[in-house]
Amino acid sequence: MAQDVSNVPCISIGDHTLEMMNDFIYLGSISSNNLSLDAELNTSIGKAATAMAHLTKRALSNNMLTINTKMRIYQACVLSISLCCSETWILYKHQECRLNAFHLNNLRKILGITWQDHVQNKDVLAKANLPSMFSLFSQRGLHWLGHVVRMQDGQIFKNILYGKLLAGSRPTGRPLLRFKEVCTRDLKSGNINPVDLESYAADRDSWRSKFRNVSD
Repeated sequence: MAQDVSNVPCISIGDHTLEMMNDFIYLGSISSNNLSLDAELNTSIGKAATAMAHLTKRALSNNMLTINTKMRIYQACVLSISLCCSETWILYKHQECRLNAFHLNNLRKILGITWQDHVQNKDVLAKANLPSMFSLFSQRGLHWLGHVVRMQDGQIFKNILYGKLLAGSRPTGRPLLRFKEVCTRDLKSGNINPVDLESYAADRDSWRSKFRNVSD
């Protein structure tokens, strides 16, 4: 796989020429040559939708189970799939909205709420006692950020987070969203001053209470 090259590289090992790929799966995540997360989102939503379909008849539409039990099943078996590896995702607004729509659609099915009932999304989330995808992304991202900040100096994750390029410039036009910018946005949504990040993250309990209060 090649990124941002004018000529397609040709690599041969003996008599075998390696096939050029636009994306590949590594440790369950899809890496694309255009750095887009669309392929990853398609796979996550597809797997979560399959799990949702299997569970609907067996548990989620069972009138003998309470809403609380159904939501725990949904969180463990569906929501966890759609959010797998999302701690380091760099999502744009339209991608977040797509996942949030999938999330709300699932909740409406479980709660038996149709569009004809004219129930707002905030009321659906309140009845399910679950946050929106926007909040979940921020919480999971800040959870991972706290781990990275507490790492010992020299760890590759921490070096990348704090590192800066000595030379080079970003291309003309709207620049691609970076992980640091996503972290700054999530910190502000939780009323956390980025300057105080290290002092808050040093205390696990304090940091956990901070990012759990993040809302839309």
